[in-house]
Amino acid sequence: MTPTINFDSVPRVRNVAKHKPDAGTTWYSHDGDKYPCLYLGVGKRAASWYFKGRLNGRSQQKALKATFPETTAAQAFEKIATLTEYHTGVVSIDIHSVRDAWAHHCTTKQSEGKMSDKHKADMTAKLERWVPSILDAAPTDVSTVMIQNAINTIDTGRGDNSAATKRHVRVALSSAFKRLPGDNPVDNVSVPDANERQSIWYDLCDDNRDLDPEDLSTIWKAIWEKREQNVIMGSAWIVMLFTGIRVSNVCSLRWDRDGVHGFVDLQRRSITFPKLKSGLRHVELPVCDTVIKSLAAIRATESEWVFSANSKTGYIGGTFGLDTLEAEVAGKVVPVIRPHDTRAYFQEACNEALLPEQVNRFLRGDKGGDGSMLSKYTKRVGRSAPEMAESVIFERIKVEPSF
Repeated sequence: MTPTINFDSVPRVRNVAKHKPDAGTTWYSHDGDKYPCLYLGVGKRAASWYFKGRLNGRSQQKALKATFPETTAAQAFEKIATLTEYHTGVVSIDIHSVRDAWAHHCTTKQSEGKMSDKHKADMTAKLERWVPSILDAAPTDVSTVMIQNAINTIDTGRGDNSAATKRHVRVALSSAFKRLPGDNPVDNVSVPDANERQSIWYDLCDDNRDLDPEDLSTIWKAIWEKREQNVIMGSAWIVMLFTGIRVSNVCSLRWDRDGVHGFVDLQRRSITFPKLKSGLRHVELPVCDTVIKSLAAIRATESEWVFSANSKTGYIGGTFGLDTLEAEVAGKVVPVIRPHDTRAYFQEACNEALLPEQVNRFLRGDKGGDGSMLSKYTKRVGRSAPEMAESVIFERIKVEPSF
């Protein structure tokens, strides 16, 4: 017969929890019906909370991984509620770990056509590398504190890259737990905000007051030198600077439509994307003269890819990617621009050209953009939005390039 005590009486529970038998575990249950299936097991080293009851049609005993007095009876019973809900859920019978929940999420998303193999592999690799202990754990054993501690320790060794990795891991774990019943332990996990770092050039200007943050001629010199060294990579930099489109979408551009990647239409003066990293689908983005001329200058290449490379994919990226560019500043050769900086410069150009925010977002391929507003705006002002942004960039790089 299991002895009973009032679990709500902390002094009484503390009294029995002090008793450490020489061998085995002494079990206690609540002296009423308030905490069914909740037991306190008092052993040699600790007093721990347990579930004893039926799950999935059979009797089971499960450690709640909570001890007294750190966890009260009421808090332990909340774990039982989640445990019971989880094990009686539709998908839970096949899910025993967070890794199972993540796999279920990926399978579901891919069946809906909303997750590529590349994205799945990338996110899975990050989870396996940075939070393997959480992946191995049962969902009911994972707390917000555990996830926060794991994310806090992520350090990719690549500076600000760690912030992006932390955000990616948080999103992936949240997606996995959303597939399960009960509260999502990721909801209260904090990560660095996106786009919180400023461009390299502005950091240089902060350190050297003789530099003008509005003068991007040094950056343009670095881009043009890259083009002279490698016309393919240099042209990719030019497209990014004058469109603000993400580097991954630019690098994988094709000359002809294939239904998967973005493609260039020199006649229509546009770049069309079946799907963007932002999640937008079937977007045709108008581009300025500089982009069209720079692309026309490399059109003679025989490759199906606009920015071809001797890589596994056939286009620039990975080992053949766009590295941070350097230039001489104050007598020293230093980094002056990274690929992601181009998005900020294009956004600033749109702002200086007084383009509406919805038009600005649309031109960069971001959510919240409005293509119909772009059309109306163009008719109203008599100039294309890409042309207006292009004029501002010319002013900042101090030249109108000729190809």
